[in-house]
Amino acid sequence: MYRFYRLAVLGIGLCVMCGCTPSTPEPTPTAQHEENNQTQALNVDVKEEAESLPTHIQEVHWKLIGVEGKAVLASADEREAYVILKLENQRLQGFGGCNILLGSYTLDEPRQGVGFEKVASTMMACPRLQDERDFLNALSKVKTYTIEEGVLLLKSGDKTLLSFEAVP
Repeated sequence: MYRFYRLAVLGIGLCVMCGCTPSTPEPTPTAQHEENNQTQALNVDVKEEAESLPTHIQEVHWKLIGVEGKAVLASADEREAYVILKLENQRLQGFGGCNILLGSYTLDEPRQGVGFEKVASTMMACPRLQDERDFLNALSKVKTYTIEEGVLLLKSGDKTLLSFEAVP
């Protein structure tokens, strides 16, 4: 009898607990306010990100992401290839995947023209040396550039030779 009494009390307790709990919690005004703030914060972040994308080619760290249509992927233990076009004396500095790069460039912003001259590198050997040679060979052919959504495309005619993404 005592056992039956315990089971009955337990069953009634469960029914009361389940019956009083809503199946889907309704947001409180505070929760709705916090959700609106989070949505506004996300909108601000997207807007700030769009505003922070570079629209100019100089003084930006451009990480190499493609050479003549082939993706460039560096492993976690390798340095990434990049270029920076310095304003001072129109100097190029960068890294080709194996070696440090130095050189000069000419820029015609109204026509989106760019050319690279006297590009030299240190002479270290590494497993990615052929990739670096391909990069430097393509760099020597560049005539124009475009920047689209934070991506720098270096071209010759209609052909994209090199692709870079801006690194903050």
